[in-house]
Amino acid sequence: MKLTTAAAQMTSGLLDLAGNLQRADGLLRQARDAGAELVVLPELFNTGYGAQADFGPLGESPEGPTLAYLRGRARRWNMYIAAGYVEREGRHLYNSIAFCQPDGGLRVYRKRHLVFWERFRFHPGRDPLVVKTPFGRVGFAVCADMIHRKVWRDYRDRVDLAVICSAWPEFADRATGKGHWLLGRVGPMCGDIPALAADDLGIPVVFANQCGETDTRVPLLHVTIRDRFAGLSSICDGRHGTVRKAGLDPDLLIAPVTVHSRGVKSWHFTSPSAREAEYSVSASS
Repeated sequence: MKLTTAAAQMTSGLLDLAGNLQRADGLLRQARDAGAELVVLPELFNTGYGAQADFGPLGESPEGPTLAYLRGRARRWNMYIAAGYVEREGRHLYNSIAFCQPDGGLRVYRKRHLVFWERFRFHPGRDPLVVKTPFGRVGFAVCADMIHRKVWRDYRDRVDLAVICSAWPEFADRATGKGHWLLGRVGPMCGDIPALAADDLGIPVVFANQCGETDTRVPLLHVTIRDRFAGLSSICDGRHGTVRKAGLDPDLLIAPVTVHSRGVKSWHFTSPSAREAEYSVSASS
């Protein structure tokens, strides 16, 4: 079946919750007007992404302002929304994706492969997540998750479409564009990996990355780069190739993809607490 998808490449102000939600709302409205049925927002779209940020006050439960907003839009506009945010459970924070569904359902995926300073801010997730929808089974990854083979092995033959939310930096000086002598070689990779995964698994992949300025802190190397996010968001239609790809600037990609649903099996691999949150949200809908 054909599914109209959207990847929102946006600049998120650090800890500017109100401003980021306003920017996201404009993109979601554009996607709705274009007939998008699935919209993907970047990693930590609502808080911004940065090593020096105190994410604690903005960590959210399912009843938090970001999730209430996303669930409301998903219901009202009859669309599926995948968006990166800071999840709070007890004293732990997670770098998570909220998958909001038109019927009010909420599923949460937690980033499993934390990098650099993230290890000092977030708890790692443990499991893959596959969600059954009317158009097929959806799998999730956050940024650095996508470079690990095990992530894609977990999803092989078990998903019909994959979503990646990201805040992947370019590892380049934002003034000169000159790449870091070591890390600059991996910056542009984010533009290639989604297409490789789509071709390998034979499924569509929708990849939404942040754009704009950032500072990349690499603790072990004692390096801080006056960096920028790599952008390069994309919509890849499985083995049909990449149908839309962004550059460095804010953009909204909209394109149909072909979803070949190959089964009805639905995994529920997520933490027990996240599962309880899902049930409590559905019950209150």
